[in-house]
Formats: sequence, structure tokens, C-alpha cells
Amino acid sequence: MTVWAVVVAFVGATNPFRRRTALSVPHIRTVAGGAVAALASYALLAIAGANVRDTLDVSAPNARIAGGLVLVVVGLHALVTPPTAPMLMDHAARAWLNPVWFPVLMRPDLAVVALAAQDAGGVASVVVGAAVALGATVCWWNARRGSTATVTRVERALGAMSGVALVVAAVRLLLDGVFAV
Repeated sequence: MTVWAVVVAFVGATNPFRRRTALSVPHIRTVAGGAVAALASYALLAIAGANVRDTLDVSAPNARIAGGLVLVVVGLHALVTPPTAPMLMDHAARAWLNPVWFPVLMRPDLAVVALAAQDAGGVASVVVGAAVALGATVCWWNARRGSTATVTRVERALGAMSGVALVVAAVRLLLDGVFAV
């Protein structure tokens, strides 16, 4: 898997256009803090990817196949469902942790991508892909932060296009795993 394929997979799965409504926090520091924590989490998953797969007794091609299957479902979900409702904050001081870091930015489907892409593209590709995706999410949230309750047609269309790009990247990841077996 190339760096570009990993970037497309991360951006498509993160889908900044669909995540904006789920980020109901008032400050950009909160969103940026959660994004940095998510980036660090994905980097740690990529670094520990081989050890985690060995512990689970899963080969690298099978991890890519599993990642591709999960991402196909996530991409199709982005095509047919409306964006998620805002998440409620636990405590304003910990909002970067919940709901920003988890469950909005640190997601199981992206964790599978980090584990699967580490072997194919390396740790650097995972870090670059996660940084681009999370940076785009923070920028889109900042650009549209005043309109958290409404989703425009353009935003829905961009979210659907991101889902289509994710399906394409997922099929590539899936085929990469199948041909490596």
C-alpha cells in the first residue's frame, strides 16, 4: 500500500464533513488536543502493529483483508446515513478526551487501518495519513464551528464523496491483502 492509499483511507474513514456535527465542543484547543492525542494513538498502533498482529496470530495480508472489509462497510455507511448527532461532553476540562479523542477521532476502523497499513506502507505512511486526516477534521470544524446543528447539502455531498473515496481505498487494501496471501 502506498502512502497516498493510506492517506486516502485515513481521510475517507475520518470523513471530516461527517465528524463536524459530532464535535460539540466550544474551543479549537479542545478539538486540536483530541486530534493530537488521536495522532499519537495511531502512531503507537503503527509502531506496535507487528507485535499486536503476532500476539493475535494474524498475518499481515489477513490484517489488510480485515481492514479492507471494515472500511468498505464504513464507506457504504457514509453514503447512506446522515451525519451523527452531537456527542455530549462529560466535563468541559476533559472534553478533548471524551467526546473528541474517543469516540469521534480515535475510532476502531481507523485503528484497524493503522495496524494493517503499517506493514504495507510503514509507520511513516500511517503517521502522514493520520496527520492529514486529523488536520483536515480540525480545519473543517474550525471553518464551520458556528453551524453545528445544521448540515448543508454541500457538506452531505462532500461526506458522501469521502465515503466513495473510502470504498475505493478499502477495495485497494482488500485486494492488496488478497494478492499477498
